[in-house]
Amino acid sequence: MTGPFFTTAGIVVAALYWLEAGVSAVLGNRCTPGLGSVEPLPDERLPSLSIIATAKDEAEGVEQAARSLLAQDYPHVRTIIADDRSTDATGRILDRLAAEEPRLHVLHVGSLPEGWIGKCHALALGAEASDSDWILFTDADVTLAPEAARRAVSLAVRGGWDHVAVGPDMRIEGLGEAVFIAAFVVIFNASLRPWLASDPRRRNAIGIGAFNLVHRDAYRRAGGHAKIRYELLDDIALGKMLKESGARQVFARHDGLVAVRWHEGVSGLVRGVEKNAFPAARYNVLLGLVAPWVQLALGWAPLIGLFLPGPSPKIAALAAWAGVFLCYREAGRNVNIRIWQAILMPVGVTLFLYSFVRSMMVTLKQGGVLWRGTFYSLPELRRRMIR
Repeated sequence: MTGPFFTTAGIVVAALYWLEAGVSAVLGNRCTPGLGSVEPLPDERLPSLSIIATAKDEAEGVEQAARSLLAQDYPHVRTIIADDRSTDATGRILDRLAAEEPRLHVLHVGSLPEGWIGKCHALALGAEASDSDWILFTDADVTLAPEAARRAVSLAVRGGWDHVAVGPDMRIEGLGEAVFIAAFVVIFNASLRPWLASDPRRRNAIGIGAFNLVHRDAYRRAGGHAKIRYELLDDIALGKMLKESGARQVFARHDGLVAVRWHEGVSGLVRGVEKNAFPAARYNVLLGLVAPWVQLALGWAPLIGLFLPGPSPKIAALAAWAGVFLCYREAGRNVNIRIWQAILMPVGVTLFLYSFVRSMMVTLKQGGVLWRGTFYSLPELRRRMIR
């Protein structure tokens, strides 16, 4: 990889980028609350809560996930799982669990109305079926520790927050997954700066599909899932919608209480982000072409700078590596990655950006996004997205 970027000036730009991202992550983590450090409220002070999840063709893991939701140490809780048009045994498994556990309510979604993303529709139905003060939107493949909901609600009540988004731990198996996920988390943090979501003066907003806890009044005031009914990135869209409506939101660390197995293997991760990556660029082809190359150059500059002639690029490259290691160290506070994996950052960035470009090319080629058996056309996705 050569080009005009890889001059001393280009390496300096990369150093400034990584140092700023690393320092921002350090400062951000200092003000990011962790669920484990929250003093739980006593039963009599806890407001009512509904836990809402969706499942589609997840017979293999839905029982374990449902049982972790039902195991919450929370006095006034109802768990609602929407079986979204499953064609496997998901619905039957959930019905069996509901017969054993009266706190579980199963919604069977038989059809998808026009103008809705399937998951958004299922979550909206779940919210309509609830009557609690607080709603926890989560995914059916997320595992929650028994005290997760109690601590998150306690954080919200004590801090006066309307929305608490918790970044989950990601169960990682093998070096390939670690390299990919580490790069994803570092780029995610550098791009979104989730710790800034709590600042009402900033436009930064955050939403996490694994754990979005929101007060019912704030959810209704913002417009609910009906407002983001055609957003594939429903969790991020929910966070932005809440922030724009004036809701007070905060990003929190999981502290071992929220975990998810994202996708299996590198190939699974590449396929897994297929429906997410291009929507993150708002279906903008120019942005989808330019942004990956810029990030790729920034990712390789610290390594290439070490081999350029003269001391200046080498010094700049070492400064860039210092920023990279800071980014990885801070990301490791919330995700199961190791700081030494920072040396593989160029490889991880390449893999992630390959998946991004692949997402765009697949979407353009087939004229839309095929997700969980439903096809959403690109013209409709562009027309209906929230501006």
